[in-house]
Amino acid sequence: MYRTGIGYDIHPLKRGDKGLYIGGVKVSDIYYAKAHSDGDVLVHAILDAVLGASCKGNIGALFPETAENLNRRSLEFLDYLRSKIIGHGFRIVNIDSVVIVENVRLTPYLEEITKSITEALGIEKSRFSLKPKSGNGMFADSIQAYVTCLLSTEGVRGDNDA
Repeated sequence: MYRTGIGYDIHPLKRGDKGLYIGGVKVSDIYYAKAHSDGDVLVHAILDAVLGASCKGNIGALFPETAENLNRRSLEFLDYLRSKIIGHGFRIVNIDSVVIVENVRLTPYLEEITKSITEALGIEKSRFSLKPKSGNGMFADSIQAYVTCLLSTEGVRGDNDA
């Protein structure tokens, strides 16, 4: 059996030297995403897509805005998916993603982002897709990500109940 999930995240984009992270990779020293953690919209959307497909909650419930999560690197959040969901009845078939950011070009970082995400999740590169978009002038003050995820649920209790 299969399950699908969708994830979305958006953060204001600000000028400053905190660094902008996408998929665990620093893609800018000029901009940053204003957020409680590092504001990695791609990782946040992946989390919500996988959590939604597995019916295991959402990023806000698992990683609330507490002192422990302040300025935390979002890539660490993927450890939760790997230790609690992936390999525990669920297998990622594929993840498809779009990141919309006007002021930073992501194309030079696609290979590094793909490697970062797939290594963090323990999946093959062929199971992850990222498409950067500029927004054509509509989203200059924000960065956002959309993610879909397809999980295989072989052996997950309750999936074959009639």
